[in-house]
Amino acid sequence: MSEKGEKKKGIIQPGESPFGRYVNLFGQRIPRYAIKQIGRGTFRTQNRPLSDPLIRAHLEGKLYVAVLGKWYPGYAIFDIDSRSEAEAEEIRASAGLDKSNSMMYSSESKDSHHVIWIPEYHGKPPTLNLLGAVLKNFVHMKRVEIYPQRGRPIRLPFGPHQSLRDIEYMGLHSWKQKLYWYEKLDPLDLSSISHQQLILDFEPGPGRLELPTNIFQEAEVLMSEGLQQPSSRHHSQWLILNYLFRQNVPRDTAAAFVWRWINERHNGFSKDFLQFPESVKLDIKSLANHIWSKYHVGQVYPDSTHNVHHGYITEPDILDIIKVAKGSKPRMSFFFQILKFAYPRQHRKFIPYHRDRLIKWSSERTYLKYLDELGEKGIVQRGSSYLSEGHPGLRAFAKEIKLNWRFRDSSEAVLIEGRAIETFDDAVRFVFKDRPDGFRQLLIKEEVEQSTASMMINSIWRED
Repeated sequence: MSEKGEKKKGIIQPGESPFGRYVNLFGQRIPRYAIKQIGRGTFRTQNRPLSDPLIRAHLEGKLYVAVLGKWYPGYAIFDIDSRSEAEAEEIRASAGLDKSNSMMYSSESKDSHHVIWIPEYHGKPPTLNLLGAVLKNFVHMKRVEIYPQRGRPIRLPFGPHQSLRDIEYMGLHSWKQKLYWYEKLDPLDLSSISHQQLILDFEPGPGRLELPTNIFQEAEVLMSEGLQQPSSRHHSQWLILNYLFRQNVPRDTAAAFVWRWINERHNGFSKDFLQFPESVKLDIKSLANHIWSKYHVGQVYPDSTHNVHHGYITEPDILDIIKVAKGSKPRMSFFFQILKFAYPRQHRKFIPYHRDRLIKWSSERTYLKYLDELGEKGIVQRGSSYLSEGHPGLRAFAKEIKLNWRFRDSSEAVLIEGRAIETFDDAVRFVFKDRPDGFRQLLIKEEVEQSTASMMINSIWRED
């Protein structure tokens, strides 16, 4: 694969396993990064997007690469300097972290340590701003730093010069092994950390926000070649900002990127910029704030966060789901969601399914029945249920579930413009395209009545 093609896919795909998963989790390409030679010098900022070959060079131990944070970072690192390993362990434990939900590895300086973990906030992905705000008191009291950050880069994890400190992980040498065990870690809810700064949680606003589609090619042309015609500045800024949101770029970083872009690539097509540049700058900031705010309140995530948080599924799974559910539409839809949620969490011993999710995917009356049926088929193994602690009044009742399933490679994920499909109906339309007869034949094979199959097909393929 070419560098150009690999770079684009690495940003928006769940992953070309395992390198793509690594980039998806930790890499931030836009707008800049920093590099440092092994054993000498300091980090030097590179004001251009990060490429795959440099990430591979870091993982091969040829140099260090440091990156900025994403809007939804997906991981957190406590940077602990000038402390013994025992002191670092105490700090780690005081945050509620241990070997089941974090990994500790060496930093470059003596008596310096990095503790990497997976943050959540009330079961949702936290933004970079939220991560820093919630942990403000904790990091101040413990005299540590929290990364990633918007303006200061942090060294990518799991390079060969970053040795793991936990006895259980000391035998891991390749970054692929380290990534595998990292993906088995349980997330830690920020609300459980002592001395946390209480932040008011919220529910999504009314209605469902739709992301603009078919913007990638046009946005990439604009970014590389600039404005294409007169009176196109505002729409072009909107396209690029939406593109950057979907790439998980922080809001202020994206606004600064577009401001630099219009300065360098207006091509003489914007009268407003030539006459009133400060007004254009304010317009960019206002537009970025509107885009990022509405999606945050609506809990519409960038592609990488969406795919990791809500999950993804592969095309062969759709065919297997039809067989497992014997063509029953409610059961197919339920198992589709169970399996999709499991994919990015498949390495964990048990996956916690919030009761509210299970009810949303079926009903309060049927979700236990469907789980029991999957259990009888040997697909679902249920662990103990539990109540999440640390936030009284929060409905955090969940079921621990382990799936006995042949998980496919994430490169086979069913995606539309790099974004995982959300419903079983969408997946069926994607797999069978405009040929519902193929779906009908599978239903008939599972002994679904002709009239029922026809009703199901009309429901899935009906015109909106």
